[in-house]
Amino acid sequence: MSIANDKSIPSWDNSKIYSDFDDPAIEADISRIQTNTKTIAELAESLQQPLQESQFDQIEKILTVYDQTLILLATLYTYGSSGTSVDVKDAAASKLCVRMGSVDAELEQAFTVVDQLLIQADEKIFDALFTRSSIEAQKFGFAYMRKFRVHYLSADEEVVLAAVKPDGLEAWGRLYSELAGSLRCTVNGKEVGLAEASNLVRGADAATRLSAWEGIQAAWKGGEIPAAAILNAINGWRHQENKLRSKVQDLHYLDVSCRQSRIERETLNSLMTTVYEKRAIGQKALVTMAKGMGVERLGPQDILAPCPVAEGSEPAYYPFDQAIEIVAEAFSEFDPEMGEFAQMMYKNNWIDALPSESRSTGAYCTEFANVREPRVFMTWDGSIGNVITLAHELGHAWHNWVMRDMPEPNTHYPMTLAETASIFAETLVRDALFAKAKSDQDRYDIAWQDAEGAAAFLINIPSRFEFEQRMVEQRRDTYIPADELSTMMEQSWEKWYEDSLTGYDPMFWASKLHFSIAGLGFYNYPYLFGYLFSLGIYAQKDKLGENFRGAYRELLRDTGRMTAEELVEKHLGKDIRQPEFWLDSIAIVEGLVSRFETLVEDQ
Repeated sequence: MSIANDKSIPSWDNSKIYSDFDDPAIEADISRIQTNTKTIAELAESLQQPLQESQFDQIEKILTVYDQTLILLATLYTYGSSGTSVDVKDAAASKLCVRMGSVDAELEQAFTVVDQLLIQADEKIFDALFTRSSIEAQKFGFAYMRKFRVHYLSADEEVVLAAVKPDGLEAWGRLYSELAGSLRCTVNGKEVGLAEASNLVRGADAATRLSAWEGIQAAWKGGEIPAAAILNAINGWRHQENKLRSKVQDLHYLDVSCRQSRIERETLNSLMTTVYEKRAIGQKALVTMAKGMGVERLGPQDILAPCPVAEGSEPAYYPFDQAIEIVAEAFSEFDPEMGEFAQMMYKNNWIDALPSESRSTGAYCTEFANVREPRVFMTWDGSIGNVITLAHELGHAWHNWVMRDMPEPNTHYPMTLAETASIFAETLVRDALFAKAKSDQDRYDIAWQDAEGAAAFLINIPSRFEFEQRMVEQRRDTYIPADELSTMMEQSWEKWYEDSLTGYDPMFWASKLHFSIAGLGFYNYPYLFGYLFSLGIYAQKDKLGENFRGAYRELLRDTGRMTAEELVEKHLGKDIRQPEFWLDSIAIVEGLVSRFETLVEDQ
């Protein structure tokens, strides 16, 4: 069995949302958004500071219309981005995404007066407003943003900023996606797209991995000038915006990231400092993987390689339908409904995994907000690593699903807590596969995934954080050309990987999408947070027994209405500002790496 004859690989069916990009319903929904935007602007026109009880009816109506409009907006944007994911050259999908950016900007401009009124309101007046049941669910989001009121600009300034973002900051992010979709790589003499080349880097053949890695390096080297311009423009914009918002109190770039992640700087510092002190565990995983592959050290092209198999054997290919069965069975052992959900995602064609010519790289989970239906995007290659990726994305989808009956404003969780559900799902599948392994090779396969994960989360993710910090600091002073970005990336890898590899990845700053996401900086440490946090939660599974299933669901449901510190305090009774919390989870990782080391020695 191979990808070529695997007929079970799904493509998603979004016809329930819109029939196609010519569907008249798209124009009708855009018209509704524009009408609602006009309504909000008219209602907000007479509002004045400070917020008074006499304005409550007006504010309640605006917030109700705004909430409904955001759902329409999110649905349209998800529909557009689902099209560009499958084919980055899809002009109709791209046009819709760009158009929705402009429509969104107009909505935010209209809402700015209300936003300012709520952010600056007297505490008692603010609390009194949100006793109204129709808008009560929106209180947490506004209350959280009130903590950062000193960094708000005037209403007029906020309007201008919202107006120029679609064709400014956000345009650079779109350009990156188009650039990545257009690049071609030569692998073993064959021209392929970046998504296919990225899968080949995860393949079993060492020569093909190297050829694919070199092909990706060459492709991005050829596109390094626009890639560097994109990264500089995005971070230059952020720096200037932060300066504007620092009139009353300095706004540090990490404060912006922590606000988006709903964690405190103290928590981030504790996490990164503790992991750096324990980086030897991730390095040990890499050294042991090299031993398993029969080489002195891994190269940068090998860090995602699959588990070696006996000479003359081929790595197992997992047909997609078999992968769904594996994931669903592992989920069901923990929660039968979770297993049924995974099967439903597949049967309903809510997953797109079929390789295509101009496909986006990576994997993600999204949602159609109007019908509360999740979608998963990935590119199938049939490896055990792909099975784990499928579990990861379905973990995100399950997180969305258990919140589908909640008020929509309470379902917006931060990156840190988003990655918790996904990595918890991965762990369920890994543990189930290891427990049911029928041979040493099967156990070795799963332990290899554990080791690969330890290296990725304890070394690779922190090296991304290291690079981004260095890059942001330097960009505050000057433009950073491509060759300096490459040097900076190698220095960041060197700090974390040290001598555990034969070399580093100089073009990683360009090839890793996360650095060029326009609306989101430092999309790296949330994975590390989620990895260690989920292991801490997972450790409670056996302790709580049957009660854990319900407790886990309640934890997921709270992620949209609490900070990370509040969530952990409520559900685990622990303080994530302290190193002890992270050390407990790192000890679990160390145990997994030691188990892997034993299996390698027995090979």
